Amino acid sequence: MVFKKNKPAEKIVVDFLTGLILVWRNLFLLIFYPYKIVRKISLEGDWYQVCLIFLGVFGYFKFVYFLRDKPYPASLTFLFFLINFFLTVSFFWLFAWLIDNKKTKKDYLSLIHTFSYSLLPTLIWFLTVSIFYLILPPPRTTSIFGISFSVFFLAFSFSLLIWKLILVFLSLRFSLRLGFYRIFYFLIFYLLWFLPYSVFLYHFRIFRVPFI
Repeated sequence: MVFKKNKPAEKIVVDFLTGLILVWRNLFLLIFYPYKIVRKISLEGDWYQVCLIFLGVFGYFKFVYFLRDKPYPASLTFLFFLINFFLTVSFFWLFAWLIDNKKTKKDYLSLIHTFSYSLLPTLIWFLTVSIFYLILPPPRTTSIFGISFSVFFLAFSFSLLIWKLILVFLSLRFSLRLGFYRIFYFLIFYLLWFLPYSVFLYHFRIFRVPFI
């Protein structure tokens, strides 16, 4: 399912709703069958799913805008997110191309699709933090309930981090057809670039925690 010119409005609505169903389906399947689903996504070209995930990210920025003190407009934060996302995708694709110049535009587009799904753990974590901020605002107590909540949240965050790393690894594996060691080296080089960049974003209060 790809964008085509002069599509009837009814077809666009159907494709949009189909994409929405597929995003929700893939969200749950990625928990249990990440290998199979990421491989499937890497072979698809459904831009509706990518746009829906980006729309969900924009919705989060719009929601959190009302929780922050003197925040940037949601549209500006979303713009920085898009810059971060495409810088990340371009970084990995360019490194892969330097090693193997047979990498094509098709591989780049495939990486956009798979990396967009790797945003789901990030989106879930940020959204959960915001909801918990409303329900249980800091400072939290040292009672049994407070300690139990902290332990639960740390375990929840760690689980999402592991899920995120698995999706990123599989995205690079299937979209760029990289081996384990190359992916490992690529991630190290990426962190060497991205960590100072994250400090820059934090300094200007754009992202306290990188949304990527």
